[in-house]
Amino acid sequence: MRVPYSWIKEFVDIDKTAEEVVERLNTTGIEATCEKFGEYISGLVTAKILSVKKHPERDKLFICEATDGSRNYQIVTGANNVKENAVVILAKEGSVIKGIKLTKRAFGSYYSEGMFLSLEELGIAEKSEGIFLLPEDTPVGEDPNKILGLGEDYIIEIEITPNRGDALSVRGLAREIAAIFSLKRKEKYSVISIAEEVIPEITVNTEKCSRYRGIVIKDVKIKPSPFHIQLKLIKSGMNPINNVVDVTNYILLQEGQPLHAFDLDKIEGKVYVRQAKDGEKIVTLDGEEKELTETDIVIADDRKVIAIAGVIGGDNTKVDENTKNILLEAAVFDNISVRKTSKRIAVSTDSSYRFERGVDIDNLPNAQDKAVELIVNTAGGKAVGEKDIYTQRYSPAIIELREETVRKVLGVNIPKEECSDILNKLEIPSEIKENKVISKIPAFRAFDLKREIDLVEEVGRLKGFDTFSETYPKISVESFRRSEEFLFELRTRDFFKDNGLNEVVTYTFVGEDIYNNLDIPVPPIRIENYLLKSQSVMRDNLAVSLIGVFQENLRHQIKDLSIFEISSVFFEKFEEIRAGILLSGKYIKGFSFTKNSQKFSTTEKWNFLKVKGLILSYLTSVGLKNTEFKPSDKPYLNPYESTDIFINGKYIGYFGKIHPEKADKLEIPKDTYLGELKLRYVPRDISEDRLKEGYIFSFYLNREIPQYKELPRFPSVKRDFAFEVADSLELDKLIKALRESSDLINKVELFDVYYISEDRKSVAVSVEFRAEDRSLSDEEVNIEVENILKKLKERIKDLKLRQ
Repeated sequence: MRVPYSWIKEFVDIDKTAEEVVERLNTTGIEATCEKFGEYISGLVTAKILSVKKHPERDKLFICEATDGSRNYQIVTGANNVKENAVVILAKEGSVIKGIKLTKRAFGSYYSEGMFLSLEELGIAEKSEGIFLLPEDTPVGEDPNKILGLGEDYIIEIEITPNRGDALSVRGLAREIAAIFSLKRKEKYSVISIAEEVIPEITVNTEKCSRYRGIVIKDVKIKPSPFHIQLKLIKSGMNPINNVVDVTNYILLQEGQPLHAFDLDKIEGKVYVRQAKDGEKIVTLDGEEKELTETDIVIADDRKVIAIAGVIGGDNTKVDENTKNILLEAAVFDNISVRKTSKRIAVSTDSSYRFERGVDIDNLPNAQDKAVELIVNTAGGKAVGEKDIYTQRYSPAIIELREETVRKVLGVNIPKEECSDILNKLEIPSEIKENKVISKIPAFRAFDLKREIDLVEEVGRLKGFDTFSETYPKISVESFRRSEEFLFELRTRDFFKDNGLNEVVTYTFVGEDIYNNLDIPVPPIRIENYLLKSQSVMRDNLAVSLIGVFQENLRHQIKDLSIFEISSVFFEKFEEIRAGILLSGKYIKGFSFTKNSQKFSTTEKWNFLKVKGLILSYLTSVGLKNTEFKPSDKPYLNPYESTDIFINGKYIGYFGKIHPEKADKLEIPKDTYLGELKLRYVPRDISEDRLKEGYIFSFYLNREIPQYKELPRFPSVKRDFAFEVADSLELDKLIKALRESSDLINKVELFDVYYISEDRKSVAVSVEFRAEDRSLSDEEVNIEVENILKKLKERIKDLKLRQ
């Protein structure tokens, strides 16, 4: 918010400079800056336009004759609002406007001896339409710099936190400044006369409007507003429009109360404050058509919506040059609803900005009465009717403030008498009772002050945080013991980093498109007010996020990627902490070097067995055994190179190669491997047991303690076997059956698989036999082999030993 310092001084007698005020505002919690209003421009003069005619050679230009009282000037301009007898700001030859020195310039056969200036060209508005017209009684030949105060007045600009809506007005800022400098704020009240005529019936049909006050003013005359109002609006960054609209903006800035003026003659029937109907439409004052939903609050008549409450008015009831009668609205709407509507329709106004941060419901009549008085004084007419619907009356909250709380939080002793005095300076009625400060929170601070700690903050910031001496916090010397969960995740993280993977951190919300591309259901947990379509649902797996990271890397020509993430996935009644991996292209096992003709490289490509080795190594590192692998049916994985992982018969994760069709859809390489491991269960109900079966952390806590085993004293005996089995037999089952067939088997290693026919395959394994108490003889091993083959044939049908 921008306001001229001179306007603030109308509400508080202060002899401090603007720089001093801004410095103190910053130290008390309101971010503020100040700058001079514009810059002095030499060569300017007020001039009166004597005549206006169309340029005979240029369609969009006008030739004007103007006088500054001492001589006449011919000015060629493209401004559409030039008219005879208008008093304007003339920049004469030699003036420098926006870095350009004006000279006599030809437009066809006609010369221009200067330039009429707009607010934008004066450097005091970002955008303006047409030249700036001064009041018609402004003397000609005067210096416009002095009239406008260019380079003289100071503009204070503030940025507030969302809880300080009370400071978004001249009145509120004056209150804050008066409290800081221990001054008395001046208050102004208006006494207006309202006739008791029949006005349109007003009905509030929504709980999201706590107060609505409408006043009808008849027989107004629309014209430019008085110059002092225009100048204050200009200095505050607003462009003057007409007397009625300017007054609503003037009161918005001065009092912090948004107002809206409807053309009464364009309202058909009664006026309703209600929730919108889905699909209703309105063309707003900015010329845009907006489609409404039932969550929006609207003002409507019997036939149409005439305003989006708290945000923007409708073009169908706007005040224009033909307006004679107006309905002046002042209201308080639900701040959350206004914010949601403003964000959804992408319209932010000065009104919505204030409603979102809280409006003083008790000051509403005072602010509106001041507006009525100004409109009657500037536009004529009279107030003929009023309707005030106050459905949710404000009841001040009472908060107790204790000295010990102030001392505990701020670290200094501030007597209760001083606390009470500070709060009263902030116009928070406070008194001392039973050794406590009892405060009644006024409506203008209702959105901010709710607890004792809030009053402590008010006392601290007005006292001055910079006045407190430094103290250091007490820190316990006891050793902090990190939780088992933390240590487990740290161990998991370190394993993947030590094996060359890079950790990534992604958002826990993703878009629906990735689920559709992977042919898996979209998660049911949706984000209601998402900012981006790509962040609209809470993920239920890590693969969708890791694929997004890979796609972003591919856009930067990075094709070799080995990444992991340890994070949350979400379900309706619980969450899971998972470890996800994505591996593609090559990985580095060491370093590469080139010397002369010698080359050495340790980069290798990821494949299914290498990924399996990585997963098994991790599970072994955390002490888990009895791992089984079964074919996975996930639709986004290659059915021939994917597997689900089980421990003790419980599913704990998966890994596999991306399905080639999904790879094409996602535009990622087909040799991409994905995997996820279920680390921990996170219940939503804190009373629920966090240790569930089927999670690696649960197995980890119950793992077998490693037992010392001495090195073997007796040699091993090796035998190689080639088994002919059915193509459908899983190799894991064969190897498991082989290990369980004899106590003398120490190790089984697969070294060859090839297909004999369409339904038969050969599986070659190397088996190591060892006894702990003796050396095995060939005869003993041969007998054991016969027993093993017998057991295998019983467990696996059609198994044959190939010679």
